[in-house]
Amino acid sequence: MTQRARLLQVVEQDIQQDGRDCLALRERLQELYRHLLARDSAQIEALNPDIQALLEAIAGRAQRRSRVLRAFHLPMDADGMRTLLSNYQPPRREELQQEWLQLGQLTAQCKRLNERNGKLLAMHHDILSQLLGDPREQPVYSRQSY
Repeated sequence: MTQRARLLQVVEQDIQQDGRDCLALRERLQELYRHLLARDSAQIEALNPDIQALLEAIAGRAQRRSRVLRAFHLPMDADGMRTLLSNYQPPRREELQQEWLQLGQLTAQCKRLNERNGKLLAMHHDILSQLLGDPREQPVYSRQSY
């Protein structure tokens, strides 16, 4: 197998694995939201390592794709990926182009879910800050001297 064929095989495998991992990440982010709503810190802490591991694996494969694009002397952007995917023979080319499109959609969904989780977490923080108050001011829930 040539170096070119090996690199194309790696890209194909990585796109497929990214699809599986993004589906798992989407599931974990939805689960995290439910636990954030319930303020279930034990479950939140249990989920965080899984989410982190998925993110690291996805990021590692994205870096590898960047190296492949560089090896093919292609730009590291959407045009570069389109050109890279054009190196596959039909019908695999069309299948990979579709998988790449779906991966982009999954990634966008995960980003939105992560932003939603972040907003909920920020809201929790704001509520706690209001309840505990500014250290320079009298907190709402503190010992009152009458």
